[in-house]
Amino acid sequence: MSQSLACLLVFLTTAGSAIGDDTPLHAQIDYRAIEAEVAANIDRLGLSDAAAERIAAFTRETASPLIFPVRTSDDADQFLVHHISNYVDLDSRGPGFLLDFSCWSRTYDLDIGYNHAGTDIVVGPFRWQAMDARQGEVIAAAGGLVVAKFDGRPDRECGGNLGAEANYFVLLQDDGLHAYYYHLASGSLADFDVGHRVEAGEFLGIAGSSGTSTEPHLHFELRNGLLYTGSAVDPYAGPCGASVSLWRHQHAGIDSGIRALYTHSSRPLIQSDSCVEDTPNLQNLFQPGDPVSFGVYLRDQNFRSRPDLEILRPDGSVEVSTTLGEARGLTPAARQFLDYTLPGDAAPGRWRMRATYRGHSRERAFYVGSAPVGEARLRSAVLPSSRSVQAETAATVFATVINPSTRDGMGCWIYPAMPFDGSFAYRATDPVTNAVTGGENVLFDIPAGQSRTFILAFTSNPGAVARSLDMPLRYRCDNADNAPQIGSVNTVTLSIGPSPVPDMISVGVTPSSDGVLRIPGQNASAAFAVATANVGAAGSLTVEPRGLGGAAALRLRICETDSATGACLAPPEASIERTYNAGETASFAVFAAGQGEAVPFNPASARVMFEATDSLGNVRGSTSVAVRTD
Repeated sequence: MSQSLACLLVFLTTAGSAIGDDTPLHAQIDYRAIEAEVAANIDRLGLSDAAAERIAAFTRETASPLIFPVRTSDDADQFLVHHISNYVDLDSRGPGFLLDFSCWSRTYDLDIGYNHAGTDIVVGPFRWQAMDARQGEVIAAAGGLVVAKFDGRPDRECGGNLGAEANYFVLLQDDGLHAYYYHLASGSLADFDVGHRVEAGEFLGIAGSSGTSTEPHLHFELRNGLLYTGSAVDPYAGPCGASVSLWRHQHAGIDSGIRALYTHSSRPLIQSDSCVEDTPNLQNLFQPGDPVSFGVYLRDQNFRSRPDLEILRPDGSVEVSTTLGEARGLTPAARQFLDYTLPGDAAPGRWRMRATYRGHSRERAFYVGSAPVGEARLRSAVLPSSRSVQAETAATVFATVINPSTRDGMGCWIYPAMPFDGSFAYRATDPVTNAVTGGENVLFDIPAGQSRTFILAFTSNPGAVARSLDMPLRYRCDNADNAPQIGSVNTVTLSIGPSPVPDMISVGVTPSSDGVLRIPGQNASAAFAVATANVGAAGSLTVEPRGLGGAAALRLRICETDSATGACLAPPEASIERTYNAGETASFAVFAAGQGEAVPFNPASARVMFEATDSLGNVRGSTSVAVRTD
């Protein structure tokens, strides 16, 4: 028997996590081979001295704040594509001595001395289908340089070849940490070569199962130094871990929530062997008298907690109300079902299943008689684009969802695309008065060529912190993919802390009043106005403009203006520092000058930001406009 096979068999029998049956197993990563590649590339790039200095100077307090490295793709029809099966093992003993940051045992070790050193983020709820459909997108958690990369290794070794190596990216982050993104799907890696710079949030690849791995997932690992010789760094903080989190926003240790709701022609066949594909039996169109299996898919279903399920007729009346099953301990990827036969006189139209778990409700539609016709398209925007609040206080923004297509959008919903330590709710509003007109998280339709308006509320749990977290939102219908994501247009930047802070509601207005700043030539200039109101506490802030994408080459200046005349109160500067009182309003002008380079029209990326930040760099207010040179 080979040493690798013996190690894996020991793992299966003695060292696996005891929390549920959805733990991906893999042999120890070949750290020495990857370390040699990384070291050679760092030396070739002339970064050896700088990397050593960064390692020596690293502290958790000054580390680059991380964003969650897996996001749900635009065409995935679940709320969140992931659950976490394993964290970093903080108990250096082994095998069988397991400890994660929350004092649980959601990790593993091997008898050869390997303690799991990363975070395993698993895609699903139907594992291999999620990988093949590219539903779990891996993004850079922080900015840095590519120092190693490999693509082209197969995705379905699944333990059959215990010596198989994976596809991966390795980034040398700006703070000196090495970030490893492992098990990426074959052929999915982004076109970044060694030496290229990658910014936080940029796409790296698809969560896969390359190498020795028993189900599709991302192994995300941080090291202060190289893989074999450097020490593992757990990004999480908790009672059995570090005191300072490296995340911009850390989810709760038990991140309970509804990840997906589906209707099935019959109960899906979920394989106990994770190397075998499940049979989902997905279906959302039924006829009167048909059997339906309703599936509620949960993250971290905890102990004796049970989800409630209602089946609602097209007129909103209740067909079924019941409570589903409980978990067997803490189950990272739980699923509960209700098998039901529709009545023979079931009304045609859009029916709803509404699940409620731990106080949070979500809905999905299914149809009796006929399904939605054709494909709709969605566009969306929020106002304001940032909120800065005290923990347990609701951060609210208004959202508009537009359907510019010729088809009605059916069975639509809104959901945050990253983990959030708290609750999220949307409610329909009157577009003229902003008065709330709808219930919490109720499905909606959007007629062709029309729009709907909503108020969105993020309410964090006690003790939650968010450091300038750019929260993407998913706006989706049964017959429309997610609205394209545009930073600061339909995303929300959240800053959350323990005390009241400034909260600058900011709105940018261009001369054309369409959100586009047109500069009349490559060496010409133009300006737009920004109005602000501090609805939070008093505090000292720095306001400054910042160019994104093609706008990064522009020369940007800002001045505070007379609110009546729009005239600058002082000559424009790169930034302005001053104290803002609670309830104070202010106005600014932002000047953008071309530097001999054209700025092509690309409103999703070529933008000028207005940001108000505190002394720690937390965003306390922001807005943006698109920019182009004519």
